Amino acid sequence: MNDAEVASLLAGCVRCPYPGTWQSSPFAECTIVGARYALVAVDPGLSVLALRRDDGSLWCVPDDGAPQLVNSSIEAFTAFNRAYEEAAAEATAYEGPGDGLDEDEAVDLAEQAADALTAALLERLGVIDAEAIADENSFWHIGAEELGYGMSV
Repeated sequence: MNDAEVASLLAGCVRCPYPGTWQSSPFAECTIVGARYALVAVDPGLSVLALRRDDGSLWCVPDDGAPQLVNSSIEAFTAFNRAYEEAAAEATAYEGPGDGLDEDEAVDLAEQAADALTAALLERLGVIDAEAIADENSFWHIGAEELGYGMSV
């Protein structure tokens, strides 16, 4: 897949939980531990999202650390983004547990709804690319949890 095709696929990933700036084609490159990467998004001083040239996997590369898998392919990344966008819309539409409850009950119900949203999103993501969410500290695992946290506040 060439850089223009990658850029076209990434153009629809507007709600991705990555705070960096998406780059345009042709992508800058770097080599990490002998592997070539195309830098598709950059958060200066923190990290980059990089496409591994040899296998098409997407990685988050912190400025001070080793690459961490984001998705096993660019297609899985775009599918994750669609699932994340749908869950984000659901979280935004959530109106709370309703009236007539005391504050503790309302908080408990909101937290249950947030946990259910997070669990459902992680389950859906696991069907698409299980390796990408295998670690609870992975990019998408954290993104799903933060989406839920935003509901329960």
